[in-house]
Amino acid sequence: MILLAVGGTQTLTLMHPLLYVAPTFATRGLLIKELAGTPQSVELALPLMVVWALPFIWIGVSMSFRRARNAGISPWTGLLFFVPLFNMLVIAILCTLPTRERDLKQQAPGRAVPEPSAILGHAIVAVCWSALFGVVLTALCVFVLDSYGAALFVGGPVVMGAIGGWRVNRHQWRGFRPAMLVGLISSLICGGLLIIFAMEGIVCLAMVAPLAIAGAVGGAVIGAALAQLGHGTGQSVSAMALMLPIVGAGDVVAPTALPAYSVTTDIIIDAPPAAVWPNVIGFSELPPPQDWLLNTGISCPLRARIEGEGVGAVRYCEFTTGPFVEPITVWDPPQRLGFDVVEQPAPMHEWSPYDVVFAPHLEGTMISQRGAFELIPLPGGGTQLKGTTWYTLDIAPAPYWRLWSDLVVHRIHTRVLRHIKNLSETG
Repeated sequence: MILLAVGGTQTLTLMHPLLYVAPTFATRGLLIKELAGTPQSVELALPLMVVWALPFIWIGVSMSFRRARNAGISPWTGLLFFVPLFNMLVIAILCTLPTRERDLKQQAPGRAVPEPSAILGHAIVAVCWSALFGVVLTALCVFVLDSYGAALFVGGPVVMGAIGGWRVNRHQWRGFRPAMLVGLISSLICGGLLIIFAMEGIVCLAMVAPLAIAGAVGGAVIGAALAQLGHGTGQSVSAMALMLPIVGAGDVVAPTALPAYSVTTDIIIDAPPAAVWPNVIGFSELPPPQDWLLNTGISCPLRARIEGEGVGAVRYCEFTTGPFVEPITVWDPPQRLGFDVVEQPAPMHEWSPYDVVFAPHLEGTMISQRGAFELIPLPGGGTQLKGTTWYTLDIAPAPYWRLWSDLVVHRIHTRVLRHIKNLSETG
């Protein structure tokens, strides 16, 4: 169970046994949502569970790996620890297998310091294999599985690093530092290849870079540790690479409903709500953006107009990539305006040497569902204007990508609200 403190109150979240056999991360997230009770509990429970699970994952994997070697079977069998349901059977079998004698000479590679030229040659080969795997995995997940899940953004970098860290230490132990350097360089080269092949743009790769680099460097440590164990560990690295697409396909065959996230931004306007309202339902051309983030190609608001009046009217908010079409669902002047989003443009123009980038996530990953403006009268004749957007995010890990999406939505809100403030105070 997990005990959470939310808004000054404590919420007790019971961990159901189904969580341990749920086949995908998405399914587990849905179960947590149902069990946690409140959205606030879910927001805190998910990252807490991830942090809490890390040491147990390491213990489970390392013990399964060592027990497989101890039983005289291929160490990659221990990686079946990650396969839901089947992992319990594997653990039971590993517990019953007898210990077998092994050739101790094969347990660890030599410790002699290699020549620099030899290190460089093996490092180049390791980087090439690692980066190639990253490109192939990206193409498979994006164009075949149509999945932007944890297998791509978390598992991919880790396995990339493991491949590089293992290969650079494969024939002779060279240490963790060269392995980590290989992981870092391979992740950067992989990103460069994705740009060259028009599979991604510079901005999206910059957003994923902290996650990818951390995963690749961490995976390189794992790969080096496997190489240090000696004979047979290459099968473990190969198994990791082969199993990753299977894990990625899990979320495709077992989809779940996406949660709606909300972002609210507010501003104080030195004008009464009645003077602010006309600038909320429609506003004139905005000046060029000064925000550095909105100058990176991200879709940026330009102007807004409305056709009709009251519920059923349609508001068109023009962005640099096209219009948002927003049928009015709440019309309560001068207090509240609510609308759905039935059409939206591409979220950005990618920075790329090509006119067209084949990145499907630009179309269906972040979807705006609805929005609202709330005008709250203040003492002295002012107005507190709140803008809220509700959206879904079909990309994992969601907590990481929400850092970016919430930031972008806040910046867009701020640009619009400041413009409405200037129009209302000077009009």
